[in-house]
Amino acid sequence: MRRLPSLLLAALMAILAGCETAPPESPDAGTAPPRAMPFNTLGREDAPVSIIEFTDLQCPYCARHARETFPRLRRDYIDTGKVRYASRDLPLARHAYAVPAAVASRCAGEQGRFWEYREALFAAQRTLGSEPYARIAGELGLDVERLEACRRDGRQEANVRADIEVARASGIGSTPGFVIGRVVDGQFEGEKMLGAQPYEVFAAKIDALLGAANR
Repeated sequence: MRRLPSLLLAALMAILAGCETAPPESPDAGTAPPRAMPFNTLGREDAPVSIIEFTDLQCPYCARHARETFPRLRRDYIDTGKVRYASRDLPLARHAYAVPAAVASRCAGEQGRFWEYREALFAAQRTLGSEPYARIAGELGLDVERLEACRRDGRQEANVRADIEVARASGIGSTPGFVIGRVVDGQFEGEKMLGAQPYEVFAAKIDALLGAANR
């Protein structure tokens, strides 16, 4: 485990603590809007271990992680308050449909259905070339016109591009990629993991970090 460079640390801490919900309506004068969990983050804010995933929705290995490993991590560690998990975008240049898919998933997140939409996109990965985004939105009961307007307005594409820069600063150039660690004295101490590793590899690293946190 190592402390990360200050600029990268700031970016990762923002990923774990920031807000990426849809812009709220203007509050009454003197009233601050409530702080919200980012729609692409799961788990307690004070969880002792954090995992940041960089994914490409056209990548078959990312789909394998989402299908086989992530549900077990969610059940055993995220939903039990031990891990805070953030999913970020790293669309690879060779995947022509990865950026549109990432944008669509973020637009679904603005309607509170990021994780369900992401799962549906992985399941429909072979059909991304036919732009199934409106169809999937309709199947999930989303406001299709709102999702399509979001896809066109450029806001979420800018967020996707920002994620790419954070991945590059982290030294992650392939997917799926992960940064896993914990905050110690205000500094994020973490390490990279690359590839669709089996559940047992994640569990061993998380358990070691949990043990260190309890010492």
